Amino acid sequence: MAEKILVVDDDNYIRIILQKRLTTHGYEVILAEHGEDGWQKAKSEMPDLIVSDWMMPKMDGLEFCKKVKNDEQLRYAYFILLTAKDTQDDRIEGIETGADDYLTKPFNDKDLLTRIKAGLRINALQKELVALQHQKAITELAVTLGHEINNPLGIMMLTLQVIQRKGDNQPIADVRKELEICIHNGKRVAEIVKRLSRLEDPHLIPYLKNSDMDMLDLSQGDSQSGEQ
Repeated sequence: MAEKILVVDDDNYIRIILQKRLTTHGYEVILAEHGEDGWQKAKSEMPDLIVSDWMMPKMDGLEFCKKVKNDEQLRYAYFILLTAKDTQDDRIEGIETGADDYLTKPFNDKDLLTRIKAGLRINALQKELVALQHQKAITELAVTLGHEINNPLGIMMLTLQVIQRKGDNQPIADVRKELEICIHNGKRVAEIVKRLSRLEDPHLIPYLKNSDMDMLDLSQGDSQSGEQ
């Protein structure tokens, strides 16, 4: 699948030239006439990299860059700012806004392509890192649930099996006692779920000594659970 590049420039000539050259290199190119148009197309197309002019009507490149970098879904898109401005202050302003790279007009085709390739490699690495972090988070949650819920759930199952095995002839008092054990451990499971839902700033603790595996620290919810 071709990598997506969004080109945003109010100069039609530059848009067409960049589209032809980037398409030749196998990229899928989306065009936008100004920042506002670029923002709408960025949201709908989710490009891997954005090449945007600085000075544009309706929304300039800096404002467009800020919106992209503040968006949860778009913030990893590599952003190259094109501009005729070439002072050190301009470069600093562009980078501080969130632009990943800065290229002055007129630009060299080879230089732009080199920067685009480098930007796409960085974008791919960021996506890979996010995927690994996501997988790690799922693993940690699974380990946490297995560790925290396994004990009360096991007790509940064993108790219910005892009730089933004894059949209808056991005294009511014994059945009630065993059901109380089930209810108690059911409440333990419910409390664990409640603590998970309350975690605002999750912390990790080792699952076992000398283990590389971590799990969520649910003790953070102790004080909150006591308030209910």
